[in-house]
Parts: sequence; structure tokens; C-alpha cells
Amino acid sequence: MITQRKPLGLGTLSLLVLAMGLAFNFPWGATKFMFSHYLFDFIHLPIYSNGTQGLHIPFVIAALFWIPTFLIARKYRAHWGTGVSYNVAGFMLLLCIIGPFIHVIDWMVNG
Repeated sequence: MITQRKPLGLGTLSLLVLAMGLAFNFPWGATKFMFSHYLFDFIHLPIYSNGTQGLHIPFVIAALFWIPTFLIARKYRAHWGTGVSYNVAGFMLLLCIIGPFIHVIDWMVNG
């Protein structure tokens, strides 16, 4: 019996986009450098919705990475690495969608 490997293709690109999305908010090195925080500071946007607390806006903006990853992996399911990309991007999208709703509900309840 011959087993075929999944081919490399456009679906494999979803792994790269997934890695870029994870690296966007990952704290790097001893100084905890985060590219998303640097980018937001550079264009003078707040990092949190309420000063130094609240909704972490760069995490929600990272959905710009999760949506293409999810769509590419869904379209090219037969390519190598798309299963992992599809599941991880779907989970991260779910967190990006549910996170703001939890914050809004907490704000409405606690005033």
C-alpha cells in the first residue's frame, strides 16, 4: 500500500500567515518587545480601550491575520499544513470575536 503525502501549495501559505499573526502580538526577548505595541505607539493609537486596561486592541486587529489564514486553509484543505492552520486560526478568530463581547457585557453590568 502506497501512502501519498499532502502536496505543498497555496494552502501551505496559510502556515506562514498564521505564524505572522502569532508573531504580531508575541513578546520577544528580555525586553518583551511586541511589534503590535510598537506599531500602535508609532501611529499614536491606544493599545487598550480604556487607558492602561480594557480591551487589548492589537489582539482584535490580529484578526486581519486570522481571517485570511482561515479562508486559505479552508479553500485548500488538501495541502500540507492546512489542518493545523484552519483549527488554530478558527480558534483565534473565535477569541477575537468573543473577547470584545465579554468586555462590553462586563462594562454594561459593572457600569
